[in-house]
Amino acid sequence: MMRFLMGFSLALATSTLCLRAETNQERLLHTCEARIAAKFKQWRFPPVTAAVAAFAKNRHQNPTVTVGDFDGNGRKDVALLIQDGSAPDPNYPNRLDSLHIAVCLDKKTGVELYFIDKLYCGDGIMRAPKGKSYYDFNTEKKGVYLFDGVSAYCFEQAGATYEFDNGAFRQIVDSD
Repeated sequence: MMRFLMGFSLALATSTLCLRAETNQERLLHTCEARIAAKFKQWRFPPVTAAVAAFAKNRHQNPTVTVGDFDGNGRKDVALLIQDGSAPDPNYPNRLDSLHIAVCLDKKTGVELYFIDKLYCGDGIMRAPKGKSYYDFNTEKKGVYLFDGVSAYCFEQAGATYEFDNGAFRQIVDSD
């Protein structure tokens, strides 16, 4: 009986932690969406091609939302690929003019919203993991991501990762 109670207690504690984490992530996403709406009244998630949707699905990812610790404080943050405007141009190159990455950093003092404008690519986004090495085609230098980054990709063509550095996101062209 004692084993059963200990096992039940462990299962209950684990499920409570999972629910709390999910609730925190949902709270962060809802707060982020509300903050985005304060700046972009007609924002939406951009449409993605069937190829991008299949690629993301195979990796168990969402091509317009990614989660990571983008500022290195140990808390999960969220990044959203968004499109501004009521009737934005879905085709390149004009498509990039209406795309932004909204990053909501979960700080102890609350949520901080950052926008990354003038994207290098905009077919989808995903997390670039902390510690991954890269080569920056613009600077011709190698480096390692100090924190998780937000990678924006042009499917099967190119991409850039945005890493938080001194209060802003800097661009690293890591795929060409």
